[in-house]
Amino acid sequence: MTIVHTEGIFSHEVSVCKCPGSDPNDWHLDLLHQRLFPASISMPKTAFTFDVLDHFLIDALECKTSAMSFYQKLKRFTNNAFPERVPDRYRELMRVSWLWRDLKHRKWFGFGLDAEKDPGDGGLALFCPACPQPGLNLPADWKVQYDRDTVMRQYVIDGNFTAQHMKMNKPELDVALSDGKGYMVSEGPYQNHLQQSLDSKERSTCSNDRAINAANINKFNLRFTGIGATACARHGCFVPHSVVDFQKGERWVKCLD
Repeated sequence: MTIVHTEGIFSHEVSVCKCPGSDPNDWHLDLLHQRLFPASISMPKTAFTFDVLDHFLIDALECKTSAMSFYQKLKRFTNNAFPERVPDRYRELMRVSWLWRDLKHRKWFGFGLDAEKDPGDGGLALFCPACPQPGLNLPADWKVQYDRDTVMRQYVIDGNFTAQHMKMNKPELDVALSDGKGYMVSEGPYQNHLQQSLDSKERSTCSNDRAINAANINKFNLRFTGIGATACARHGCFVPHSVVDFQKGERWVKCLD
């Protein structure tokens, strides 16, 4: 079995437990108990240590390291003279790190040990901790103690028409693990809403209004032409389950209504 660790990529002989009462179909669970994340469930040939997966998440967050660059670094650690001789597990790293990130999120928000409990819309995202929230940072009699204007939430809506996303060659392979559980809205209801909405273009009186012109661009090779989000006006924190992708033109107004 190929083991990918923070210090390199190694090959080890691993035998399936054949003790009385053991189930060979649970081999992947035995690996997890040893802090090894298998690349597949049925007879895995590759496993990643929990440490290397955590290192990759931190590198991607703080250093903006791509998966290819991170794996190339591990290959250099293993064989600096001939890195091409090291087994290529780049695709496995992409898949496993994707699953690892989703599992970590569910664990952080209290859903890791309860498979029956569903996070719900926006359940894997944090709302602004400073904004008034009944039952969280407001007393039970907050309606009596405070004026309405004091505890009223204020939101702002803004969009970015330069955050574009190109069309995928195989979009069916892009499977969402937590659709609508974070800051992005659920894909299915959102697409149904777009089909029922009428598309209208805003006409600018300025001869060179770049914001309006950029919003009305509809490039055939783009899946999304921008992104829009809702945030609290006082602290700038994004609201869970409120971020949408722009499809075309000023259609984002209807998306955020």
